[in-house]
Amino acid sequence: MTVLLVARSVTHHGGHDAIHRLAATVGARACFLDGADPSLHAALDEADGEVVLVPAHLPPDRYLDTWIRRAVAHWRESRGRDLRVSVTTALAAQPALTDAVREALDGPRTELTGNPGPFRSPAWSQITRHRHQVLVCRGPRCTAYGANEVATALSERLGEHGLGDDDVLVTSTGCLFPCNLGPMVVVHPGDVWYESVDPGKAVRIADDHLRDGRPFAPPRKY
Repeated sequence: MTVLLVARSVTHHGGHDAIHRLAATVGARACFLDGADPSLHAALDEADGEVVLVPAHLPPDRYLDTWIRRAVAHWRESRGRDLRVSVTTALAAQPALTDAVREALDGPRTELTGNPGPFRSPAWSQITRHRHQVLVCRGPRCTAYGANEVATALSERLGEHGLGDDDVLVTSTGCLFPCNLGPMVVVHPGDVWYESVDPGKAVRIADDHLRDGRPFAPPRKY
């Protein structure tokens, strides 16, 4: 049996690592519905036999509950496989969570003191001098279609060209809405939308558009 701890997007590496550590502690594997690697689709690709999904969201999130089911249905349809997949009650709804909160309140506490010195920094008031900003959709549909691989291919190719944040600022986003056209990559300035991007197309975006200044997507019509 394969146990998968399913989380939503994680905005920082510490949170991402925490999900992986929690999964490892209980003999499971971590995966993500959107915004991080590995995706639920990728984790299912590597699974054999029965699969049990444990939704790891706090607080309760009907969005995640809905999209887990949709993602599994899409995976079955797109992969042509029919693993037995079940889902547990979300961690947020487990009675033991109440006990964990009580234990935290009864346990040791650390008083918070000090000043907010690093809360603001002059460096954080400067907009980077980038020539382009690239939005990579990492919503649940685009993630299911391969957005994680697109983001990796784009970043690696920009690195090969020596293009850093002062040249191209890459920003992962939530849903950009034209989900049926995903994975989506949008380049500003120019408002150029690239549809159905795969790793090969991501490399071409880095080469032709971001390095050489030659967009190849058709202009948007308003």
